[in-house]
Amino acid sequence: MEALEIQSPIHRVNVEQFHRMIDAGVFSDGDRVELIDGEMRDMSPIGPPHRATTDTLTMLFAPPLAGGVAIVSVQGPLMLDDGTEVYPDLMVLKPSDDRYARSNPTAEDVLLVIEVADSSLVLDTGVKLAKYARAGIRHYWVADIRQRTLHDYRDPDQFGGCYRQLHSLGEGSLAIAIEGVEIRVDIADLFPG
Repeated sequence: MEALEIQSPIHRVNVEQFHRMIDAGVFSDGDRVELIDGEMRDMSPIGPPHRATTDTLTMLFAPPLAGGVAIVSVQGPLMLDDGTEVYPDLMVLKPSDDRYARSNPTAEDVLLVIEVADSSLVLDTGVKLAKYARAGIRHYWVADIRQRTLHDYRDPDQFGGCYRQLHSLGEGSLAIAIEGVEIRVDIADLFPG
């Protein structure tokens, strides 16, 4: 007689429950946790190359977009759906009178999402890419530290969970226009060291 393998169901939480856990102090200071499809996932630690690349991106985007053009958010929350809240390394958001003090930004607020990948490349170009595409985020970049390459994803296919255009640059520069302001990223400067 064959034994039936019974698989226990996974208990998922929604964003509201996730926030209640945060407010209740379930996570220790310094814990880096994201919620993806109702599952809480530990985020990779931030090492010096990751921090340096994130800082470089911040210095490139913040000055030209200051003064109400757009909001540059570093490792802030982004709610994609009822079961997903992620913390991209950098987001460029549409201006908001309250600077998102009353609620976290959603995909409709996003002009650009950037993930900096050191040990997280598989997640950033897999699960997260699909979530960003399904949410309709028009511009998604992955700064691949190990390969010193910037991956530029555009034109999301919301039903397929992928992007129709990909440009990967290991040298040269990439320009993006945000609210009429052109920002140019030199690949050599993006990955210090």
